[in-house]
Order: sequence, then structure tokens, then C-alpha cells
Amino acid sequence: MGKSAVLLIIRIQKGLFDVKLKVCEVSKRYDSKVLDGISFEVDQGIVGLLGENGAGKTTLMEIIATLARPDTGKVEYDGKERDEDLYAIRRRIGYLPQKFDFFAKISVEEALDYFCRLKHISSPEERKREIEEKLVQVGLIEHRKKQFGALSGGMKQRVGIAQAMIGDPALLLVDEPTVGLDPHERAAFRQLLSELAADRVVLLSTHIVEDIAMTSERLLVLHEGRVNYYGDLSTFIRSVEGKVWMYRGPSVPESLRRRPSLILSSQATAEGVEVRYIAETPIERSVPVEPTLEHAYMYANRKRTDYE
Repeated sequence: MGKSAVLLIIRIQKGLFDVKLKVCEVSKRYDSKVLDGISFEVDQGIVGLLGENGAGKTTLMEIIATLARPDTGKVEYDGKERDEDLYAIRRRIGYLPQKFDFFAKISVEEALDYFCRLKHISSPEERKREIEEKLVQVGLIEHRKKQFGALSGGMKQRVGIAQAMIGDPALLLVDEPTVGLDPHERAAFRQLLSELAADRVVLLSTHIVEDIAMTSERLLVLHEGRVNYYGDLSTFIRSVEGKVWMYRGPSVPESLRRRPSLILSSQATAEGVEVRYIAETPIERSVPVEPTLEHAYMYANRKRTDYE
């Protein structure tokens, strides 16, 4: 963790299709600074981009997707900046925005035909093959004639993934894909992302910790517009080993009442209460707890002095 800059390099090898993406010292300001000197390194597979609401996740995704420009810093694709060959760059990127929607009366296959045309797939036969392939891939082939407005939230997100996959992009950017989905839809969507990551990079942005824990091997944490952590998910979780505790007793101890930011969860039991908390030194009657990504994330996003 810290402010030191590390160069972001994404390498995707898909047959003979090689892509390099470099992001260095990217900053962006609207009314206030949203991104502040963002630099990080990404490997193949699913990379989880985790941060609280307002951390700058969507802005960073839009910049990588070429939909927004950084105020300072740069993004290079195969050694070229976006304006050098914007058309070719965008053909290599698939993007599912945070709020994906379409015309309610248009069928699923008509919607995908529209997105094929946006990707400059001019041949009707090629568009038909592309649409059928993507519908099979996301499990919507039997719903191709349904109007978009009649789909469930999970199905709409699958259409969103299908349009992002048109042209088989090497880099897939997915922003808050499971917000509003029920548990079954979320689980199915996570499985789909894992399958798609087999031969490409997937950058998954979310504030839902469970989505990252269930899909990603690498983790990028944004906090207040800066890179708080980048590296292996398991290493991040290990950073709180020996700091997560469970207390069982008649009531919440006064030492925890005075510092509620330490408490992860509290629930009533037959004996009184069960409290899970983070601290360098445990209080009496506490036992260690196996840390999770959520524990590590809460620890990283708060001042270390809170836990001492």
C-alpha cells in the first residue's frame, strides 16, 4: 500500500492476438479530484477492482474504455495512445457499463444486431453467426425473440455481457454487474465471468466484496481516488491474519463500545452477544477468526491507529 507509482501492464495472449495496455499516473477531476495519479499492474484472468462508492472505479473504467479522457497521465494500447488509432483500440475492448439498458420493445437478437453494426460487422451472415454464438455463450439462445423490457435483471445483464463480447475483445471491462440481481442471478453471472476470463483479461469493478472473493485472483483496491493495494487476493487477505477476533459474552465490552469502527458484526446469542472485531491486541474471552476479503478490505480502508 502507499502512493508509489507502479506501471500498469496488461498482456493478453489469444492465439496470435497480443495486446499491451499501459496506464500511468492517470488523474481526473470533475468538481473535485476523482482519480489521483492512478498506476497499477494487471495480469491475465479476472482482476477485481474494489472500492467504496465514489472511489473512482467507474471513472477509471471509462478512461480505459476510451469513453473519457484523463486530465493528466496517459493510457497506451500496444504503444499507441487512444487518438492514434481509436477505431482499432475500441475493437479490442468490450465494455459493460454500470447501468446497461436498451429500448424495451426491441428483441434480444435485434439489440445484438444493433451492437454488431456499431462494431462495424457489415455482413448479415457474419452478424447472424456472431449473435447466435454470443447468445449461446450467455445462455439466452431460447430468449432471443423476447423483448428487452420483458427480461429479468439477470437476463438484461447477460445481454449486456453479450454485447460487450461482440468481436471477441481481448479486454473485457465490467462495471458493477451484479447490483440489483438476486442471489441466484449473481451466482450465475459470476460463473459466466469466470468462464469468459479463460482466454482474456476481465476487469471487474464492484463495491460488493463477495463478487471479488468468488471470482478474482488479483485485486486492485481504490480508496479516495488512489491505489490502496494491488496484488494477489490471498496476500491481501493474509494482511489481517492474527487481527480478526470473536468475542462471546453477556454484552458488548465497553472497550468496543467506545470504538465502534473496530466491530465487524454483532449478533445476539443465548448467552448474550457474539462480536467479531479487528484489533492488533484482543480483549479477554476472544478467539482468533479466519480472515476474509471483507475483513482485509475494512482494515485497509481505515486508519491503522483505529486498531491499535
